[in-house]
Amino acid sequence: MKKLLFPLLISTQVLAAPIPDNEKVSALLEGQREIRSLSEMAKLGLNEGETSLDLWSSSYWPHFQGSVAVRYRESEFMHWMANNGQFEKFKKIFEGAPLYTFMGRENILSPAEKYDLLIGDREMSLTKYAWEIGEKASIGGKVKTWRGLCDGWASGSQMMPRPVKTITLNTPEGTPITFYPEDVKALGSLMYARSQGPVIFIGKRCRGALIGVFNNSCKGTNPAVFHGALVNRVGKLKKSFIADISPNSEVWNYPVESYKISYYNVFTDEESNNFEEVKELFDKKKKFAKKNSRHKSTHSIVGVKVTVNFRDMKDASLSEFDSKEFDKTLTKKYEYDLELDRYNNILGGEASSWDFPDFIWAPNDKTYPLSDIEESRSRLPLVEQSRISSKKGQPLSQVVEKLFTKSIE
Repeated sequence: MKKLLFPLLISTQVLAAPIPDNEKVSALLEGQREIRSLSEMAKLGLNEGETSLDLWSSSYWPHFQGSVAVRYRESEFMHWMANNGQFEKFKKIFEGAPLYTFMGRENILSPAEKYDLLIGDREMSLTKYAWEIGEKASIGGKVKTWRGLCDGWASGSQMMPRPVKTITLNTPEGTPITFYPEDVKALGSLMYARSQGPVIFIGKRCRGALIGVFNNSCKGTNPAVFHGALVNRVGKLKKSFIADISPNSEVWNYPVESYKISYYNVFTDEESNNFEEVKELFDKKKKFAKKNSRHKSTHSIVGVKVTVNFRDMKDASLSEFDSKEFDKTLTKKYEYDLELDRYNNILGGEASSWDFPDFIWAPNDKTYPLSDIEESRSRLPLVEQSRISSKKGQPLSQVVEKLFTKSIE
């Protein structure tokens, strides 16, 4: 019996079933009607679209480099950032160069250090937190390179305005602290990574191939849902959503910038911008791939090729100003098919691309990332609020917001 258990579990996944409740496009549409018909999508010109948001590129502040505590403008740090140094190396450099050695050179300190100094936190609580996160994730002095703040960056880049210029603010002691656009982005990314409320989440995270067999989490987002999110969220609402583009247990979050769709015949590979010209009736069910996993009301099937441009991460910038010309774009091409009813409404689909997005999500427009202590409406002095909040990795939202505001004035 033990030898039969594994195949039996797999076989249960091929039965035809509707899109699961945790994969509903409507959650992304802010109460707007979902367009499900390929005919209507074509009529409205939604076979391509782009967000109206000014998504900005930034570092994902990887934990193996010290996250927002990395002195990315200091020469020794820069050397090891360029040469793939690991956590133990960055921590050693940091500990060998105490803060007081940077008097008069505060401009090359890390974003976390600048924040602590600006607040007047002599305990340097946010800086300590950033290194502690690396310590906790470290195994033998090494931290997995994918771990960082890509979730916070992906949210912050669509919820916070682009910091465009360098600003200088004084500490309580009167020391001028220079914040470059990259410093501001770093603190915004951390704020969204640690303080944002419940997000709109669609799908499941793959936590390994074996677990994925049991909960179907490594199959990826249903193509019908992904297609609907592109057309409705990006094409119609001009907003963005975030995709975990890694099909395995790693998580790499990227916000969608634009997309372009074309269709193809699943048997002949003939392509067309008009899906009607290349769709195939499902009357001869046996001809189709994954025929037993198709929606029971499937009338026809059409192949889809979509090019998706994501706003990309990049190395921490040394520039004193920022604009779109410094942004990076990651382009991915996906193939899948869509199951249609007799009215060309999308019922489901199956992915052909091996690297189809694991899950998709979006920040909730109805929430704002306040730190826990700000949520409690504490009357403690600002520096005390900051110390308490920073120990959880939560920079005070009121301070981060001021930095963003100053950087665009």
